[in-house]
Amino acid sequence: MPIKTEIMRNAVVAGPGYGPMATHGALYTTSPGATAPSEPVGASYARQPLTWGAPSNGVIQAVATFTVPAGNEIVGQGVHDALTAGNYLDGEDTTAQVFSIEGTVTITFFAAAP
Repeated sequence: MPIKTEIMRNAVVAGPGYGPMATHGALYTTSPGATAPSEPVGASYARQPLTWGAPSNGVIQAVATFTVPAGNEIVGQGVHDALTAGNYLDGEDTTAQVFSIEGTVTITFFAAAP
């Protein structure tokens, strides 16, 4: 059944599910799917910790800025439960960006209740 109330939509995204589990954001050089995609190569890249805001109308958001090493094409973004290794939880395609030189990209992650 569809969730009709804001209080229940907020509960679905804020916890104990998506927000508390998705502790780190990531960028991908291959399209995200049911399994973990490839992350950028280079010493300056790292997953970033996520601090989720308060839920509003069944949506939570977190913002992270990444350093992308030269020679990477970013085609996706997603969330994990650890800084390294851990579990890939979810991801989506983004507009492709090619980094011929090292640069930064800021991503707003969000989760919405169905």
